Amino acid sequence: MDRINADLLRTFLEVAKLEHLGHAADVLGADQSTVSRKIVRLETEFGVPLFERIGRSIRLTQAGRRLVGRAERLLNDMRDAIADAAGAVSAETGQVHIGFLHTVGARWLPERLARFLKTHPAVRFILVEGTVTEVIAGVTGGDFDLGIAGPPPANNPELVIHPLFRERVAVVVPAGHRLVGRSSCTLEDLADEPLILPRSRSGLRKIIDEAFAAQGLATRVAYEGDDFSIVEGLVEAGLGSTLLPMPLPAPSTRVAVIPLRDPPIARTMALCWDRRRTLPPAANLFAQSLLSESSEPFDLPVSA
Repeated sequence: MDRINADLLRTFLEVAKLEHLGHAADVLGADQSTVSRKIVRLETEFGVPLFERIGRSIRLTQAGRRLVGRAERLLNDMRDAIADAAGAVSAETGQVHIGFLHTVGARWLPERLARFLKTHPAVRFILVEGTVTEVIAGVTGGDFDLGIAGPPPANNPELVIHPLFRERVAVVVPAGHRLVGRSSCTLEDLADEPLILPRSRSGLRKIIDEAFAAQGLATRVAYEGDDFSIVEGLVEAGLGSTLLPMPLPAPSTRVAVIPLRDPPIARTMALCWDRRRTLPPAANLFAQSLLSESSEPFDLPVSA
């Protein structure tokens, strides 16, 4: 059975279609004796006759008729596999796996995907949202070709890291909060506020904690969560205030966004990939497209 190959199956299907060895040989560009030997070989491998010989013509046996559909599917699957393998090494038809943070997926990444696909429409993308830890683990584990995360991990020799943009953080408070109407605020204004913050393992939480500590302030953490949509919902319910990258996960009239003045907080978002592996051509093409725009300012309007 191990010796059955695509050539034998193609020969079988042609003979099955024409029900004549000579005609099939002409179509296949082979000698009739060669075609006959291939059919005998296939019958030997299967252990059953696939054709009945009737004079100069032949016709399928019941076993042969059952094999036709399966042989066609096998050849189609083989052609698809070859096409996929060829696409994997093509910059114009390959597949790109990207892991990214939620805020990147809200607007920044979709806009760049749309621009890229205008000139490279056959490239396919598989997009997976995750935390900083999940994105970096996916890149180093081989699940993602590219990762977009911030702040970029430090002291990781396995990664190639390129800064892309600065993501601004603003204060988000419930509608009717005492700070609503202020043109800006400081961390000191939040010193006695119940805060809803990302969990400690996240990169954003580290930045926030360091900013408070640098001002000699402690945070009063009421709730923790990494899903920014849930964090925003908790603020809407009046359970506390938060600091979130802009734009918000969803526009809302039940919260107010206030620019942070002292100190301003922003996190650097970076593109990364595993230096131990060669980037697939399509992933490399998209990476170069992102890096060509990395000097663009990222200054979205602060609004709810």
